Amino acid sequence: MKVAVPVLETEVNGRRLVNAHFGKSNLFAVADLDSGEVEFFENPALHLERGRGVYIAQSFYDRGVEAVLVKEMGPGAFDKVRNRFGMKVYLIPSKVKFLDEALTLFKEGKLQELLEPNEEEGKH
Repeated sequence: MKVAVPVLETEVNGRRLVNAHFGKSNLFAVADLDSGEVEFFENPALHLERGRGVYIAQSFYDRGVEAVLVKEMGPGAFDKVRNRFGMKVYLIPSKVKFLDEALTLFKEGKLQELLEPNEEEGKH
């Protein structure tokens, strides 16, 4: 199973930080939970003012992503990721700072599925 997470370029002691801002994240990680491999790729829609969600969701879909782990996701991106492309969205608790922590919690079934967007449009 492949899982996508918005991340920062910053690492602390070799650990990648989770980016709280989904659509404006410069970078995404796609982790293959079966093989343990992690691929990083740049946000394909970062240059757009609006409507980034469909491009990001398409890039996840093209990579075989089944679930997306986020701290916040607005209505547009949520609709594309969950409804158009059928990926599940899970909430990373605010206290979780690192990619490896988020992936571990997901594998242990400890992340809550997000059933509606949790960020207001235009907030950021």
